Amino acid sequence: MNRFVISSMLILLMCPAASAWEKDGLRLRGKLIGRYQVRDQEPKYGRWTDELTLNRARFDARWEVHEDLRLQLELEMTGGVKARDVYARYQFNRAFRITVGRFKKPFSKLRMTSRWDLLIPRRGIVDNHLIRRTMFGGFGRRNAGLMVSGRVGESVKLRYFVGMFDGDFLNTAFFQDPDDPGEDNTNYRDYVARVQARVIPGIVVGFNYNHKRAGVLLSAGDERRLTFNMLGADVRFSAEGFRLQLEGVWGDNPSAVKGRKALGGHAIASYRLKLTENMQLVPAFMFEYLDPDDGVEDGEAMRLAGALNLLIGEHTRIVLAVEGGMDELVWEIPEYVTPEEMDIEFKGPIEVPTRITLQLNLVI
Repeated sequence: MNRFVISSMLILLMCPAASAWEKDGLRLRGKLIGRYQVRDQEPKYGRWTDELTLNRARFDARWEVHEDLRLQLELEMTGGVKARDVYARYQFNRAFRITVGRFKKPFSKLRMTSRWDLLIPRRGIVDNHLIRRTMFGGFGRRNAGLMVSGRVGESVKLRYFVGMFDGDFLNTAFFQDPDDPGEDNTNYRDYVARVQARVIPGIVVGFNYNHKRAGVLLSAGDERRLTFNMLGADVRFSAEGFRLQLEGVWGDNPSAVKGRKALGGHAIASYRLKLTENMQLVPAFMFEYLDPDDGVEDGEAMRLAGALNLLIGEHTRIVLAVEGGMDELVWEIPEYVTPEEMDIEFKGPIEVPTRITLQLNLVI
């Protein structure tokens, strides 16, 4: 077992909950997630594995330069220091603000929810195979972008987001320049829009759309241009401790043959029980479905997950979760892909593994 992981977990367990440091508009904060997981690695062969990891270790700094300008920096420090959020946001008024830098696209309510606030530790198969990542970048997740957003209305509170995002990366399934094999060979631009409204107290409805323009290098000087579209909708209902969130997506699967459609969605139900002034218990249940390719029969899968969340104050969460699935995800890959070199996340069939997770979240 990695000594760094074990020592980090011990620090997490002994570290008292504390609020972020904040002064004169500057807030500094650390966020940690430690996880012990038992997983059915190969259901067909009966092989189980377990691991203890420091799943997330992030530092974020937010500086309110003045009431209209915010600067944000978030760094991930597991496996080396990597920038996550790096952006500036200027608010002209309540109805119009501009954000520029690197940040999450406004697509999928579940993806936009911080990992520290998730009642089910893993977002699931729809998020993993469509929103987080595809062969040409996810429809959600972070990218360099420019976005306008705002809030309007009183009785019906409306929020809107409209942005343009760019990304590029190396995919070993496509042509690699022999003189520079590490050079990016895929690129994409996403045009994303989201609108959400609180129709009546306790009910929030959202719609989002992503138009993706992608390019892939097939050989030296030969680039193919492709377009993809994804629609999504979500509803959240809250009443006296109970919350139900429904979300669905439909559109093109960039990892499958051109023109094939993907359909997926989830339902998350939870109930918040107040134990003491400083402690809450939140059981949650999630059902999820994904058909990644409407041209392949019996290629869809389902996932079921349940979790018990113990919230201690505002900065500590202990989660015990169990999840598993039925059937396998299958899709037909494009003709220009080299299958033997593809990343496993872009291949099928993919089973939904059984996992048991004990997780500790701390904000310090």
